[in-house]
Amino acid sequence: MILAVSSIAVFFAAVSIVSACALAFLVLTQEHKPLSRQGPEAFHRHLDALSSLSRDRVRRQLRDANERNTRENQ
Repeated sequence: MILAVSSIAVFFAAVSIVSACALAFLVLTQEHKPLSRQGPEAFHRHLDALSSLSRDRVRRQLRDANERNTRENQ
């Protein structure tokens, strides 16, 4: 009986170790995407991808937001 219990414990310990090693291998070999550049370049790329109508609407929204900010800061 003790032999059966200890063999089951050894089996589960082996499964746990193999699972931990497999998980560590997957985490270490996973490729990380480089962070996209934030800021004006990303915004301009986004604008270039839009249609001209959408681009005009975004520019209008930016202009309105800038005008509100300048009024609030005065």
